[in-house]
Amino acid sequence: MSINAFHHISLLTKNRQENLRFYTEILGLRFVKNTVNQENHRMLHYYYGDYQGNPGSVVTFFILPHLGNRYDHQNFIATIGLKLPKNSLDYWKTRLTHYQIDFQETENQLRFQDQDDVSVILTETDLPSLPLEKQVKNEIPGDKQILGLNSSEIHVANPTATSEFFEKFLGWQTKKQRIWLNETDFLDILPTHSTKASRMGRGSADHLAFAVKDETELDQLYERAQKQGWQIEKMISRGYFKSLYIREPGGNRMEFSTMGPGFTIDEPLETLGESFALPPFLADHRAEIKAHLYPDYRKA
Repeated sequence: MSINAFHHISLLTKNRQENLRFYTEILGLRFVKNTVNQENHRMLHYYYGDYQGNPGSVVTFFILPHLGNRYDHQNFIATIGLKLPKNSLDYWKTRLTHYQIDFQETENQLRFQDQDDVSVILTETDLPSLPLEKQVKNEIPGDKQILGLNSSEIHVANPTATSEFFEKFLGWQTKKQRIWLNETDFLDILPTHSTKASRMGRGSADHLAFAVKDETELDQLYERAQKQGWQIEKMISRGYFKSLYIREPGGNRMEFSTMGPGFTIDEPLETLGESFALPPFLADHRAEIKAHLYPDYRKA
């Protein structure tokens, strides 16, 4: 079994218009899915990614119109790390300046905040640009477009226990607080020093997802989690992929998701994100779901 890449990261936001503008107009990701939160049909769920919405490129947001502030204390997931192709950092410095976004620059990185105070990190790599079929049709040159996810952070009171989870369950070793998934992508496990419970709010990350080849491998992962005694939340099909949810020892939600079938099961590739989409098992409930959306975006 080979798990060596991110699948997606999912967070919470309050203002869908600001969120949509930031991730599509400024960062240049494609709005690949306008759908509903399958756990709460009153809530919209927005997906952004490359042109095809490939696993590893996707950032998603659950939208709650009356969402309060977040409080990151004892355990939380933080940062959206995104990778850039070679020779693209100067372009992004100019672009962020144009949009009046303050950023901090290191040798090959730009760090800034989105509208919900989520830390976003753009890292220039030695990787080539996206192939044409993955490039988003917008003003950003193809050789400068974001390649996908490359990092995030898990903050926990006991980093050793979390590291042991990843090593025993997946064979991932932590070195100097970091797990390398591949040559460019990594996960940091960092200590917290608060005894207060964290509270979800604007910009909180609900979960971090890693890519699994197919359902066969996901079933094997589920069996391993059972045998090793980890805290399994559920195994469920989301339509676009099938997922296993596990709480790591620090309390953060980890998701393991299949590579397919993908986002074209309920709308054509050419028009992804242009309509309110529902996977097949929810399609017959469209009228009821739309009628019960939060009033602030019932016309979505």
